[in-house]
Amino acid sequence: MSEQQCTHALVTDPVDVEYISGFRSSNATLLISAARLELFTDFRYKEAAQEFCQSNDRWKFTLIEESGFKFLKKKFRSGAAVGIQSDAVTIDRCQDLERVLPPSAEIVALSSDISDIAIQKFEKEIASMKAAANIADKALEALMPLIKKPVTELELARLLEGLCAENGSEKPAFDTIVLFGERSALPHGQPGDRELAAGDFVLIDFGCTVNGFRSDMTRTFVYGKASDEQRRIYNAVLRAQRCACMAARAGMTCVELDSTARSAIDESGYGNFFGHATGHGIGLRVHERPRVNKDVDTVLLENSVVTIEPGIYLPDTGGVRIEDMAVLQRNGAEIITQSPRKLLELPI
Repeated sequence: MSEQQCTHALVTDPVDVEYISGFRSSNATLLISAARLELFTDFRYKEAAQEFCQSNDRWKFTLIEESGFKFLKKKFRSGAAVGIQSDAVTIDRCQDLERVLPPSAEIVALSSDISDIAIQKFEKEIASMKAAANIADKALEALMPLIKKPVTELELARLLEGLCAENGSEKPAFDTIVLFGERSALPHGQPGDRELAAGDFVLIDFGCTVNGFRSDMTRTFVYGKASDEQRRIYNAVLRAQRCACMAARAGMTCVELDSTARSAIDESGYGNFFGHATGHGIGLRVHERPRVNKDVDTVLLENSVVTIEPGIYLPDTGGVRIEDMAVLQRNGAEIITQSPRKLLELPI
């Protein structure tokens, strides 16, 4: 707020409301100034908000009883500069806010400045992410004997989500991806009724949740004996992923880390078939900054957590992605997803 010369910050994204205040709700707003910390929510969360503010007396609770931003009327003095999450506020909502501001007040675009507070993780946050990753490792191990005919992508995805829940996951970190055969060439394809067949790539991308914090892991297998081409593709991705994991550290830039993986795949001859970023930040959101890609020169921060997930995708043939989570430190990275990375040929 000081850097952007704001008198107030209006936090409206539910994830950031929870991160900053500790209060979880599907409809809550924070108004932050040097003088006051105010929490607004509707009648559905009234009792929870009252109890929260009693335990966290820095926050003052006000019930939302009107639509739009009418509940903020008379909250601002002449000359106020109100910072908003401009990457999350719609034009309609911004116009609602303008209607309740004094004529001399202004709106300041904070873009992702507020959500970026969460990039560097506290020890307890990293501990929650490690716990989520551990649940995912256990669930995938339990799933392995179940990857056999007859089963569809969607059936296997549901089995995996059930195993995650049984091992302690609060909910899936995102929509589970299970893709067979040629469909594994869809980087973010949705599982469907494609049935498993001998010789298929089996790509599984999923995550778990602990205390709201997410995990994210991808593994790729072959059902039956791998062909020579499948081995070449897999080994190229595995080499790229190992190179990036070994190079990853706080203090390097996103483009430098991306280049480590991308160069290895280029050298293998498959550069044209790696079309997405090498990774992304992860926390309360499964995708957050920093974006580890070839266009971002942001410096990676200590105690940030990123995914490292190069891939190769050949249309009509199939794809391979290997993804791990890395906690970045000055002297390297701690990989917190532990499932085996070598090529596994699943018995038919």
